[in-house]
Amino acid sequence: KPTSIGRATYTITMEPRTAMEKELLKESLYKNRVQEILRKHKGFLSSSYNEDVAKEGDDIELLKKQYSSERKIIDRIISNERSAFLSGLALSGVVFASVRFGPRYLAVKLGGIEKARALKEADDAARKAGTRWIQQGVSFLFEASFGAWAGYRGYNMISSQNSNSYDEIAKIPLCAGKSIVSEKICSEWVDLVHNEMSKDFWKNLDEEDCRLKDKGRWKAVLGFADNCIKRKAFEDSYRKQHGMKSDDPVDVPKGGVPTDILQMLRKQRSS
Repeated sequence: KPTSIGRATYTITMEPRTAMEKELLKESLYKNRVQEILRKHKGFLSSSYNEDVAKEGDDIELLKKQYSSERKIIDRIISNERSAFLSGLALSGVVFASVRFGPRYLAVKLGGIEKARALKEADDAARKAGTRWIQQGVSFLFEASFGAWAGYRGYNMISSQNSNSYDEIAKIPLCAGKSIVSEKICSEWVDLVHNEMSKDFWKNLDEEDCRLKDKGRWKAVLGFADNCIKRKAFEDSYRKQHGMKSDDPVDVPKGGVPTDILQMLRKQRSS
């Protein structure tokens, strides 16, 4: 908070007082860790069914069917992101056109013939002096940069506010059939969310005036980890009920993993 004393200006920085506030300072660090995991497994995120899954003698068509539920979820996520990207691209074009042609159009519209003549004379003078190309180059660079920035900000805003994409991502571990994303990411993801990251960080999500920069994204990160735990609990129970080995893959029945699977298993153990 800037404070002026006489002619001097000082900046007073409020130190975080609680564990939750201290964890807010680590948001960028945690975001980088999440992105590291996503980059590490980006191949599986872009395509749920991958030839690497298949082993010699496997039925390829059966494998595709087993991963089809996950494929549908990922297709919806990609569709949402594509819409956000195209919206950002359109915004970039509109802003570029507005900045490039808007001021001149308004000047002529308001100033009439005299203003149009004055602008033309200024252009002719610059052209004769050999500076017109410099003016055009600098103007174009500024206009293109501003348009690109506006498009990027627009895409970011639309994408971050798209709760559908976040919800879809978090639900991947609950899908029916098999999930290559869960198989490859869940263990590392759960370790990050529930061991590496402090519980005090996640408490910020419960605050009415949440100060996290992207609450929706973090809710999806936490939801994905919790759903990974649910899938593992379901698979372990399923293997036990069907006499399967501990490392046998589980083809989750139609309907997917029940959202209340942990409560169901607790009731079974207590009965």
